[in-house]
Amino acid sequence: MSMIIEWLFPRSCFGCGRGERYLCDLCENKMKSGLLSHKKLFEGIISTYKYDGLMKEIVEKVKYGFVSDAVEELAKLMGNKLKISYPNVVKYWQKENFCLIPVPLYWQRKNWRGFNQSEILAKGLAEFLNLKCVNNALTRNIKTKNQVSVKNRQLRQKNIDNAFRVGDIKTIPKKVILIDDVVTSGATMNEAGRILRDSGTDLLWGLSLCGVQK
Repeated sequence: MSMIIEWLFPRSCFGCGRGERYLCDLCENKMKSGLLSHKKLFEGIISTYKYDGLMKEIVEKVKYGFVSDAVEELAKLMGNKLKISYPNVVKYWQKENFCLIPVPLYWQRKNWRGFNQSEILAKGLAEFLNLKCVNNALTRNIKTKNQVSVKNRQLRQKNIDNAFRVGDIKTIPKKVILIDDVVTSGATMNEAGRILRDSGTDLLWGLSLCGVQK
């Protein structure tokens, strides 16, 4: 499969088409940074990049072009950016032994795509930041519509209500960083965060590759 992907999508910058990386330093430096926000249930939610322009194109190519190996590279970029932009937060996560948990996909969608980009991000960040990662802490038990296709905020929340449950794990970690690729309205992360809180998580952070800035 990886050889087929390499043939269909030769490794070069998504932005300028040059080099042998999916995102070169020049194009990465041109992208807008995300924000740190504070919402109910979370100590903070960090989006490392703004969800627009080139980053929006990259997310769509990953999801619908099945370029899973690009996510591994993006995880390293996220880790570097976090260390530069939020060094004290990263040190806090490391000192307190936070655990990374990805937002799960419904099994049919994961099988169709062949991977869950949030799982790849979580695993890559865990290795880069020297943190733990638990992929099976949450499962998605309802097939929901793609949140991006649901324009109304209230309908987005209704679409994701009760979509998650605790997975095949004896004890939910007490200190968690919940990982997703994109945060738009925040409904998905809030619902997954609610399940974690109700199941025993005490300290909760949210982290995404990119997010919409209001």
